[in-house]
Parts: sequence; C-alpha cells; structure tokens
Amino acid sequence: MYTISRFSQLCKMSTRMLRHYDKEQLLNPIHVDASNGYRYYEKSQLETALRIKKLREYTFSLPEIRTILQTTDEESLNQLMNSKIQELSSGMSQYKEIILEMQGIIEQKTVVIHGESSSYDVLFGMRNEITVISRRLQSNIAEMDKYVDSLFEIASKNHFRLLGAPSAIFWDEEFTPDNCDIELMIPIIQRQDQHDLKKYEIKQLPSKLVASTLHIGGYDYIGYAHMALEEWIAVNGYSLDGPPYETYLKSLECDCTPEEYVTQVCFPIIKKSK
Repeated sequence: MYTISRFSQLCKMSTRMLRHYDKEQLLNPIHVDASNGYRYYEKSQLETALRIKKLREYTFSLPEIRTILQTTDEESLNQLMNSKIQELSSGMSQYKEIILEMQGIIEQKTVVIHGESSSYDVLFGMRNEITVISRRLQSNIAEMDKYVDSLFEIASKNHFRLLGAPSAIFWDEEFTPDNCDIELMIPIIQRQDQHDLKKYEIKQLPSKLVASTLHIGGYDYIGYAHMALEEWIAVNGYSLDGPPYETYLKSLECDCTPEEYVTQVCFPIIKKSK
C-alpha cells in the first residue's frame, strides 16, 4: 500500500485533492489507520486516479465524473462524451466572440478594457482569540496550494480539529510572485499529543477588532477589495493594527471556476486617537 503523500506523487495530484475526492466518494483510500488517521492507497487505484485527472482535463464536473466511473454501458458513456463535446463547442463559439472583441480593441473600434471595481460591503467587529497552526515560508506564489496541502496534512497527523478555512498573510512590501514571503494559517483546536511539527508553529492570535469584506471571483481583481477596506478605515478614523490577511472560503479545492471563488479579506484595525 502507498501513503497518501506517495500516492499523490505517483498520480501527480495534490493530497488536498485526494482528500476532496475521498469526501466526494470518487476515490476512497483502501485503508484508513484508526489510530492515526493515515490514508493508504493500493496500486490498482492509480488507474482510477489518472482517469479522474483526465476527465477533469475534459472539463467534466465531479458529479459527471462520478456517473462516468459508475457507468459500464458503452452507449451511455458515448452519450456523456457527446454532450460534453457539444458543451465545449459552444464554449469555442464564445471564445471566438471574445477574440473578435479583442481584435476590435487592437483596431481601435471599441473602448479600451477597464478593470471593473465591484461594490464591497464592509463589516467590522471583534475577532475572538484563536489558535492556529502556521508556517511562514519563501515560495513561488504558484506553489502556495502545495504548502496549504502540507498544512492540512500535518494538522491531520496531529489530530487537530479544524475550525475554519486556510488564510494567508503576504509580508512582502512589493509583490514578488517567484519568491513571496507568505505565512499560511489554519485555525484549530489543539490536542496535547502533538508531534512532528518541525517547520510548523502553533500560535495564539489575540482578539482583534477586524474590518472585512468578501471578494467573489478570481484573484486578479482582489486588489479592489483591499482598496475598499483601506478607504473605509481612512474615512471612519481607523488605522491598521496588524498585517491584512486573506481567508479562502471557496477556492481551488472546490469543484468551481475561479469566478466562483470566495475570499474574505480582513484588516485588523484600531481607532485613531484624537
């Protein structure tokens, strides 16, 4: 049998995705050790993992993949494939329209593209004291998801009860995508029999007054959420009382497009003295 870490290397799939596929009843581990929660897979499951990966490349949703994996009738499978081909063909038509629009911009037949700022509702209140497992590291931003996976894995090994979604603090003054100074955190309830922490830290975050807003969509335009909070705290007489952080309520591990991502942007704040 193979550990989840080794199996993820064999099928080139993150451990977080493997746990997600287990939750969705697509690819369950062959054995889960009752004493430590470790997950194990066997050689025959590699074919299923690779089939899921290929079907995801074909843009099938997880419910569709579940149906395909349970289908033994070739005619039914062909119908599902034909339906997806039609869906992709329709998408190609939409891309052709986008290409024509972009060509129009180049030819100055239409207005130049402008980034659109969404309307952000700002909430503020006290964040209770929380315990988090965290890791601060220098990494390419493209590899951040891998380190979030490792944070989930170490929490699982230590039997920590998770209390929320992962968060990230970006400590760099300037955005350097190939070498970001990132601190990743997950709120937990800590057990006393912890082990194997090494590069990880258990820390207490004190109660704080926090202003926050929700950003719906991909990360390209998340700067507008930060700007909305900065404007709000300036207008209302507050200042920052710690580094801003982002909490990924709905992100890559969900079966959704980037347009459906949900990120909570939080600014610890303090009232300015008069």
